[in-house]
Amino acid sequence: MEHTTQGHMTLPVEVGQEDVVLDLYKRWQADALRDSDGTTMPDSLAQQDCDIYSVLCIVRADQEYAKAHPEFLHRKYLSSFPLTAMSKELMIKPLEGYCSEKYELDDNCVPSRHWEVRNRTTGGIVPADQWVFDADAGTITVTNATPFHEYTASVMVRQVWDSVSMYNALTNGWAGDKIRSLDPYHPECRAHLKRYFAKWLEEHPNTSVVRFTTFAFLFVIDANEQNQDIYRDWTGYGETVSPEALDDFEKEYGYRLSPEDFVDAGYYNGTYKVPSQHYLDWMAFIQKFVAGFAGELVQMAHDAGKRAAMFQGDHWIGTEPFLPSYQDIGIDINVGAVEDGVALRRLTDSAGDQIKEARFYPYFFPDVFREGNNPVTESMANWVKIRRAMLHKPLDRIGYGGYLSLANKFPHFIDHVTQISDEFGTYRQLSAGTESAKIGGKVAVLNAWGLARSWLQNQAQDQRFYVPPRPDVMELVGNNPLECLAGLPFDVEFISFEDILKNGIADDIKVIINTGDANSAWSGGEYWGNPAVVTALREFVGKGGGLLGISDPSAHLQNGRFFQLGDVFGLEKETSLTMGRVAQPVKPTQTHYLAKCLTGEEDFGNLSYVYSQAQAQDLDVIAAQGQHLALTAREYGEGRSVYLGNLPFTMTNARLLQHILLWLSQNENTEYPWTTKAHFVDAAYYPATGKATVVNYSDTPQEVTLITTQGGEETLSLDAYEWRWLDA
Repeated sequence: MEHTTQGHMTLPVEVGQEDVVLDLYKRWQADALRDSDGTTMPDSLAQQDCDIYSVLCIVRADQEYAKAHPEFLHRKYLSSFPLTAMSKELMIKPLEGYCSEKYELDDNCVPSRHWEVRNRTTGGIVPADQWVFDADAGTITVTNATPFHEYTASVMVRQVWDSVSMYNALTNGWAGDKIRSLDPYHPECRAHLKRYFAKWLEEHPNTSVVRFTTFAFLFVIDANEQNQDIYRDWTGYGETVSPEALDDFEKEYGYRLSPEDFVDAGYYNGTYKVPSQHYLDWMAFIQKFVAGFAGELVQMAHDAGKRAAMFQGDHWIGTEPFLPSYQDIGIDINVGAVEDGVALRRLTDSAGDQIKEARFYPYFFPDVFREGNNPVTESMANWVKIRRAMLHKPLDRIGYGGYLSLANKFPHFIDHVTQISDEFGTYRQLSAGTESAKIGGKVAVLNAWGLARSWLQNQAQDQRFYVPPRPDVMELVGNNPLECLAGLPFDVEFISFEDILKNGIADDIKVIINTGDANSAWSGGEYWGNPAVVTALREFVGKGGGLLGISDPSAHLQNGRFFQLGDVFGLEKETSLTMGRVAQPVKPTQTHYLAKCLTGEEDFGNLSYVYSQAQAQDLDVIAAQGQHLALTAREYGEGRSVYLGNLPFTMTNARLLQHILLWLSQNENTEYPWTTKAHFVDAAYYPATGKATVVNYSDTPQEVTLITTQGGEETLSLDAYEWRWLDA
């Protein structure tokens, strides 16, 4: 069959698979070829009349230089695991428990200036003259310890095995040298990397797109003695430290950061935590540097007649696309690793006119493409979520990565991707890269990060206890309403508490969502102790706005409340401090608009421990799990509030969220054309092309009735997983 759409896929290549590449190039509607980690571009394919993407991780590219200059390797602060002193002398082995193949103590820093020993029982710093570092033994001896107090040592370490290289070696059985990463913050190192890149550009005449993966610093991954990951933070800045950068930071900001500002009592400034001002200052400092360095490399690529792509996955710290500084770099193509709707929206919703290209999972690696496994299962589960999000923000391109020889062993997977590519090509043609119509007014998600961490999935407590655990994607998927929201026809933005304090709440925001566990950056933690924040939200709702709280909204123990907006919600959460309050009878209503939207198939997650306040007689309980309130609604002044215990992603839950947002924006009685109330069918309308589309996300046929642009009704029957386009 001849394809009617132009190419839109970046296809991985592999030496020895040239015939397979040429076949799939046509079947999958590819228009670009790329190399991947562990593969090289065959000469015959490099001369094809198409875009050639060449992968470059500049900080890993020159291993000879990295071996010769350990003083320029990536560094970070690690805190030793706490030890209890049994006498007045305590010996600490700072790297005990950590991967000996990955870390070594940094001998380019001055321990008394750059390291720190703390008494974790009192929180105090142990003076440098009360501990001694033995470089030969790699130990620190505390000489005036307090018996039965806990101590830690925070030390700067070099990373002598890059985390990505380590992952590839352990996952794919790669042999060879352990790859090291260079820190371009050092002027001498930065100059060398630019010279290396200039030579690289000359040696890649056929390359049309430099695919940076990416520029400077990796996100945080710590490993134990068994080479297992013990800590991850995909947006963490912990691996950006060096003595030189710390000195320059002090000159620019007027104060000096301590090791504790990075190890953070062992929390390492995790993204789930409300960030300190010191950490935010360090992030801004690093972002400025990385944007400048990246801009220099991109300009070199442009001067060589090539475009620049950035992969949002590995060494992307400082170049997150939602940062204002990102647009100064000059990137042409944003490539995002996408396995669900949230990841898709994180790619498509970023500002700028960059081409948005999704690299789909599964990656063609042996952890998925192995005998006895069916890669189509994972791919289809991803595609169902991705299609929902694609309807509402345009995606330009798709692609894959890894070993094509592995994927080719699964013919049904090859056919499956052919269908995905066909569907995507039709989507690109009939939507013309434009945005679908939205309903109900703007929805804002409120957390401590705001725009900088837009569409970053809320890591929740219950994710830790999933079976089997998925630490590699804990921050990307999980028991969270953002996946439900990603595929709904609302205009969404992310705002921070600082935005509210500085600028108030914009007039075009109709609903605010606050979701997350208590004390987390997502819920807001200590921000809810600020009267200005609480007053602004009360006024917003009181004057007609809508507020959706999920899990622990406005949670902060203060002034006799746990929910600081408990007066708006009419609710409180039991934290063992209000056990004397008599539980009020739970009487779910059957007449409320939201009650009529329930099917009985909704999933409200774990028990909430939330109860109604005695004075909230006007609270409507929509759903409960025994005495635990799962879904409530309330009028507050001229506005409305809704509480949800939680909202794991299901299509039923996503449709319920749509009803909730319409009710909160007081648009529940408005009939919007080309929207659907069916649980397993989504619809969208593209004003620019006059096309409408409907998608069945289930593996069974579905029937749906839609309101047309002219106000009439149209009933459609859809086959399993069918995606249909209509003239609207």
